[in-house]
Amino acid sequence: MPETTVAQDNGKEALKKLKAARMEQITAATSRIKAQRQAVKAIKESLADTELTVPELAAATGLPEDQVLWYVATMKKYGEILEGPKAGSYFRYRLGQAEAPEAEQESVD
Repeated sequence: MPETTVAQDNGKEALKKLKAARMEQITAATSRIKAQRQAVKAIKESLADTELTVPELAAATGLPEDQVLWYVATMKKYGEILEGPKAGSYFRYRLGQAEAPEAEQESVD
C-alpha cells in the first residue's frame, strides 16, 4: 500500500511541474478560447432579430471581416446559422437551429 501512495504522490508532483512549465501555453490557449466564445456570442446576438451579410456582421461586431467569414462558415456547417437570400455579392445569414441527429428524429416521430 505505501508503494502505491508514493507512486501517486510522484505522479501528482510530476503533473504539477508539467503544468507549471507549460503555464504560458495554457494561458494563451485559454485566452484564445475566451476570445472565440465572445466572437461567436457577438455574431449570434447581431443575428438575433435580423439577417446580415458578412460585412454587416463585421461592422456590427467590430471584428475583422476575415474572422467573421471564418466563424460564419463554421457556424453554417453546424447549422447554427442559415444562409438566406443574396444581397449584392454577399449572402444574408440568420440564426438557425442545429439539426437533431437522425436517431433523435426517429424517436420523435
